[in-house]
Amino acid sequence: MAPTDTQGDAPTSARDQNGDRILAVINYALLLVGIGNGLTVLIAAILAYVRKDNADPLVKNHFQFQIRTFWYWLAMVIVGALTWILLIGMLILLIANIWLVIRSVVGMIRLVDGRPHSDPTGFWV
Repeated sequence: MAPTDTQGDAPTSARDQNGDRILAVINYALLLVGIGNGLTVLIAAILAYVRKDNADPLVKNHFQFQIRTFWYWLAMVIVGALTWILLIGMLILLIANIWLVIRSVVGMIRLVDGRPHSDPTGFWV
């Protein structure tokens, strides 16, 4: 029998797993909001790094996906910023943000459906 909290209403491990799942949904929302400011993308990555080792396999899969999304998006933003003067940077930044939206929405849908990513470290969805 799993240990219960002080009030005895729910097993601690089930509560932690549900909390990690909610955090993963919040992380996807932070990734989406990050298009406007960039800071929340970093916050989502930090939260995913902190919780991924203690999460159940499904949520861990999503945290890995979110971390990889952050690093790929950051690389595209840096390339876009460096090539801004060549006028291709604007296009690269646009593509990076569209890519971030698609990955975040698909990830959130899969999480809500209870499905993992087939390749959480890959570039594509």
